[in-house]
Amino acid sequence: MRSIIAIGLSIAWLTCLCVARPALAQQDAADRAAIESVAQAWARAFNSRDSKSLLALATEDVVLVDPSLPPASGPGAREAWKKALAAAKGQIISDSKEIVIAGDVAWRIAAFTHRAPSGEVLSRGQSLEIWKRVGGGWMIHRQMSSSVLTRSPQPQPPDAALDRPTN
Repeated sequence: MRSIIAIGLSIAWLTCLCVARPALAQQDAADRAAIESVAQAWARAFNSRDSKSLLALATEDVVLVDPSLPPASGPGAREAWKKALAAAKGQIISDSKEIVIAGDVAWRIAAFTHRAPSGEVLSRGQSLEIWKRVGGGWMIHRQMSSSVLTRSPQPQPPDAALDRPTN
């Protein structure tokens, strides 16, 4: 009798798992699309120098880390973005490389290209962003980038060279 109950419970558990998995996959896809949409809205706001729209995409306690700027959080990060917008020239292009979602937190790895109005590449960089679900939507909570907002002090290497001999 116990084995019949155990088999019945196992079948019920597997049935629930099979039913829940497509729903979770659909939610994951919807969250990825939402994060990508907000990330592209950030790039559009940057490119149009719209600080109000750009700041509306971030949490109040956002943290910004970029080697071209001092690390900043909350109001300081917001002010750093405003200053970067005021000094910016050209356009930022953002390409997502990875988006991983873990409940109400996600991270996004992106490659950026900053082009001058002439089309000249001012800088290339990468960004690691931490996203937070707030009020049913996604907001940038942390952004760490490699000279995305200003010209890179040094050219970026074309590929990783950590495993190559130095001599």
